[in-house]
Amino acid sequence: MHSRKSLERSAFAVASGAFIALVVGCVLFPFLHLLAVSFSDSASNMGGRVRFLPVGWNLESYKVIFTHPKILSGFLNSLLQTSVGTLVSLLMMTICAYPLSKRIEGRGVLIWFVMLTMFFTGGMIPTYMLVKGLGLLDTLWGVILPFAITPYYLMIMINFFSAFPEQIEEAALIDGLNPIQILFRIVLPLSKAIVATMTLFMVVFYWNNWFSSLIYLNSTDKYPIMLIVRNIIDGAQMVDGSTLGGEAKKYVSTASLRAASIMVTTLPIFCFIPFIQKHFAKGAILGAVKG
Repeated sequence: MHSRKSLERSAFAVASGAFIALVVGCVLFPFLHLLAVSFSDSASNMGGRVRFLPVGWNLESYKVIFTHPKILSGFLNSLLQTSVGTLVSLLMMTICAYPLSKRIEGRGVLIWFVMLTMFFTGGMIPTYMLVKGLGLLDTLWGVILPFAITPYYLMIMINFFSAFPEQIEEAALIDGLNPIQILFRIVLPLSKAIVATMTLFMVVFYWNNWFSSLIYLNSTDKYPIMLIVRNIIDGAQMVDGSTLGGEAKKYVSTASLRAASIMVTTLPIFCFIPFIQKHFAKGAILGAVKG
């Protein structure tokens, strides 16, 4: 019996390892392929000879991106949008989720309205008219405020706070703290998992949110890196309307330029994830299943 259980455990370990290796391969191989494409020359990419190692090594695609006159301002604008947007979203969703996690009168109706917005939205044109009417066009707030509260993420936070031990809050009330003080001095310091999870979600969202900048921003000086790179890729056309030079066209293909832009724009996210990874899984699971 003991040997049979040992055999079953070994078989399960082998099967689990093979499955994990398959999943890692499915994620890693496309990334390696894009990395190889970004460092390969135009002829090799157009001939379909690039797999997982660069062929005809060259850095022209990265040169096109990094020599663009607005690339530095694009990075700074993205950092500004992402940092301010993440902080605003975390603050607004926290102060909305915490009271909705309590047994207050009308809680069910309020949560129903929150869930309703997950399926029905005002639409692009009404949202644009609202942003314009508030005088937020071509401003940082016009890109951030329409997305400050995401209903799905708000529901995750409500479920997480619903599972928070009431005894701790009752003890804080006895010590003389009010609900606002309890939230910021007691609950949030003990809720690092959900804060880290929401931070990752919002950082990725705001970093990739080029479409809102395209709609609500008129000045190219305020464009984020994603929108600038998107315009570079779009027919190898620069944001200011100039095209790639003849020498660059010889060595840069659209595929190489697209792959290089993916590498450049995803690198900051890759550098950010390890700092909150240990909290991410716990926060996502607890917020999704408890309540």
